[in-house]
Amino acid sequence: MILLLEEAPVDHPVWRVINLAVFLAVMIYIFRYRLRIGKVFEDRSAGIVRELEEARKEKEEAERRLIEIESRLQQVDQESAEIRARAEIEARQEAERIRQSAEADSEKIRQLARREIEGGMRAARAELRSYVAELSVGLAEKAIRRDMRPEDDAKILSEYVRELGEVNK
Repeated sequence: MILLLEEAPVDHPVWRVINLAVFLAVMIYIFRYRLRIGKVFEDRSAGIVRELEEARKEKEEAERRLIEIESRLQQVDQESAEIRARAEIEARQEAERIRQSAEADSEKIRQLARREIEGGMRAARAELRSYVAELSVGLAEKAIRRDMRPEDDAKILSEYVRELGEVNK
């Protein structure tokens, strides 16, 4: 029995290589044909390629939107600057219009006041003339009555009758 044990095959390196080759062949057969691992990798590869293509398209769309939004922002900035400039111009024009309107109103008020003052002055002058005339007539009448004698009265009456007679001829 010892001989049998001694004659047992020695673990030879060639057998190891053959054993490895057979193991690898069996594993390749199982993975390739039974588990179809190649198809899994191909499907996964195709999915990754699809996802990369979708990601590229989404990136291009996002960049296009970014450019569009930046363009709109620039337009908004330009429009707000234009609106601000127009508002300033309109405010200046409105202020000038209000100033001119105020000056015109002021001039109308001045002219109206002048006319009222002149009318008041004319009325006061006319009233003063009337008062002075009445006062003068009253004073003259008093002076005449005080200085008039009855013979002067008869003389004035006879001269008046004589003048009337000359006018009727």
